[in-house]
Amino acid sequence: MAIKNYVIGAHRRINSTQWAWKDTSEEGDIYKTYSEMYRLSRNSLYHFLEGEWEELVWTEDIDNIGQAMKLNWTNVYNLWHREPCNILAIGPDVQLVKPLKIFGEFEEFRMFNWTDPKTYSGNDIWGINNLPNYFNGDFKYYPHTMSEDVWEIGRKMAESWEGNDTTPETWGNEQLIENVMFWSQGIAFEEAHRPELFYQAQWLPWHDISVQNEWNNCDYQDAKVLHWHSSRHSLTKLECMRQINDALAIPAHECKI
Repeated sequence: MAIKNYVIGAHRRINSTQWAWKDTSEEGDIYKTYSEMYRLSRNSLYHFLEGEWEELVWTEDIDNIGQAMKLNWTNVYNLWHREPCNILAIGPDVQLVKPLKIFGEFEEFRMFNWTDPKTYSGNDIWGINNLPNYFNGDFKYYPHTMSEDVWEIGRKMAESWEGNDTTPETWGNEQLIENVMFWSQGIAFEEAHRPELFYQAQWLPWHDISVQNEWNNCDYQDAKVLHWHSSRHSLTKLECMRQINDALAIPAHECKI
């Protein structure tokens, strides 16, 4: 049986402008901004992502950002269990800048690089006290070969997840569940950490590139995928993505929004 490859994402109209620690109303029409960001992201994928794959995007309207995160996790879980498939989940502020092969490259569930901060100290409903390497959840690969035991860890955690709270303490619930799943597989850090596959650009364009390189333990020039952390002012990050797609002559492509 042929194994389907999916690239999935979400672009939802969110009624509340409150995102954990900030109100996004000062950034104007956030839905319009993220629409353009999503298209730039997907244009880079159609240009650089190797293999045959199908794009899926979830677009239902929701009340708040917390609901989005719960829906994302649940939708991925259901899709993986619906049919044999490989799933690459990508946020709208993730941009490919070089050819990339992911499908068929890993047998386990994969995350690739730190989030900011790099470590997790517990303040959650699950009583997780410490994760010394806390990886970012905006670029994840779920191969059809990953263990059902790993999914079961996430499923049990998700049973206690309300999904309606937008406080800073619950902002990363989806990402926290995914980290517990990921590190349960026994993958050594030296094998797990692939910053060239998911370079974090949270301080760009405001900081010198050398500072960002040191944080990632990776040179910007070696990166194949950039993550702009658009919650740190979406309009600025959108302009960064636009300039890079233009510099790389990435053509527009019909996408799902």
